[in-house]
Amino acid sequence: MNPLYERFPDYVEVRGKRCRIVTDFREWIKLVELLDDEGVPGRKKAELLLQWYIDCPEDTEEAIYKLGEFLAGNVLYPEPKKTDSSKSESEPVFSYTEDAGCIFAAFLEYYGIDLERVRYMHWWKFLILFEGLPEQAEIKQRMMYRKADLNSIKDKEERKRVKEIKKRVALHRKQGNVSDYEIGELFS
Repeated sequence: MNPLYERFPDYVEVRGKRCRIVTDFREWIKLVELLDDEGVPGRKKAELLLQWYIDCPEDTEEAIYKLGEFLAGNVLYPEPKKTDSSKSESEPVFSYTEDAGCIFAAFLEYYGIDLERVRYMHWWKFLILFEGLPEQAEIKQRMMYRKADLNSIKDKEERKRVKEIKKRVALHRKQGNVSDYEIGELFS
């Protein structure tokens, strides 16, 4: 899919059938928060995830996997994103909950988009804009420090400085990318 000349989809295909879904970015951030909520049992989460469908699919299990693909923007990013080998994928570098203020401020400062006032923004457009934020944006700086490998910093004073920053910007809750395994866990 090329967002420069193709419209963002408002559906996913489940068993070859197009099923319309909710696509506003706010709803997908809520979906991430639901998936990260340890107080909600897996089966209940699976049930709740179906609320993101406008057209209810017949195959519930595949429908939830398709939501996971849409969440990750797999059509936008068909190749797995390269990650820093020093960090495991289970260590998120941002949180929609804890970093909400920084994300909000960055969209306003760099794009002139007030996320509170925008009537609608497709989830994938939000992802593209989020990824496209400049490195000097505070959220990008926090992400950089969170994934910094202290062992690769040779200078003792610099390592100490980065360690202090990492401590100040550390995430308190686990939130991040949802793996296929985690989606599959909803059915166990």
